Amino acid sequence: MIYISGTKDFKLNNTAVALGKFDGLHRGHKVLIDRINKLKEKGMLSVMFTFDYHPNSLFGNKEQQLIYTMKERRVIAEKMGIDILIEYPFTEETAAMEPADFIKEVLIDKVGARFVVVGEDFRFGSHRAGNTDLLEGMSLPLGYSAVICRKVCDMIPMGFDDNLQPESREISATLIRKAISKGDVELANRLLGYPFNIIGEVVHGREIGRTIGMPTANIIAPGTKLLPPNGVYYSKTKIFGKLYNSVTNIGYNPTVSDKNSKRIETYVYDFKGDLYGKSIEVELYHYGRPEMKFASLDALKTQMHKDGERSKRYFAQLASNQEK
Repeated sequence: MIYISGTKDFKLNNTAVALGKFDGLHRGHKVLIDRINKLKEKGMLSVMFTFDYHPNSLFGNKEQQLIYTMKERRVIAEKMGIDILIEYPFTEETAAMEPADFIKEVLIDKVGARFVVVGEDFRFGSHRAGNTDLLEGMSLPLGYSAVICRKVCDMIPMGFDDNLQPESREISATLIRKAISKGDVELANRLLGYPFNIIGEVVHGREIGRTIGMPTANIIAPGTKLLPPNGVYYSKTKIFGKLYNSVTNIGYNPTVSDKNSKRIETYVYDFKGDLYGKSIEVELYHYGRPEMKFASLDALKTQMHKDGERSKRYFAQLASNQEK
């Protein structure tokens, strides 16, 4: 995959372009991606066009917490089969562009769009004045086709977001963000269409796990990364392209440290090797229990073994359900 970020100095030709914020790359986004990937059969390049700074952050008081960091989004986009990912500079100048100018100067002149695919609620340009009507209206004179995709919906369970009854709702990054914030990673995974993950480089920790025979891999997520509530999660960890069952603690590890340093600490079953400095991908599947402070390292070790056994039973049941 070709990656273009932080620059306006590029020129492409014969492309099928999906436009959006793509915070989350959920099932609704996949509909757009599938449409542009299908056009590869006609010799076009599939392009995911988004911004290198979240639009809600530029003019707000604080940075928007994101479901996926830019690095994580790149990894997922490549898995989806995208040819080119563009993270266009979202500056005040970009935000002030008239919608028609954005179509002509960016989508046509720079990106070389022949097909433009968006969701039905897509808005763009100064004051968000651009919409799907404008995209379709300018398509014939500028020689591109506009494809408008309807929203994808899913049933949201009873009690989520204070709703008393299950109801069909549009899949959105906002809804996924709420699910993650509540620790409901199973719902988040269903809306995403794949497991919510955290990608990072393994750093040195306190190495307490090593002393009790359960060494862990520690990664520290950037402050803009949205994380679920502190606690223990049943997880799978991808190392050198292979998935291993694991248990992940998100939080401050109060049993062994009073330092205010939040981290993601994962015990990976059936893996032995040095991971320091290596990038790993932790997929979260189920919230097991809240983070706890134990009276001793022996008590911590006992609980870690219990967490491991519960995690193994969870994944065994998950595999059994998938076979049915």
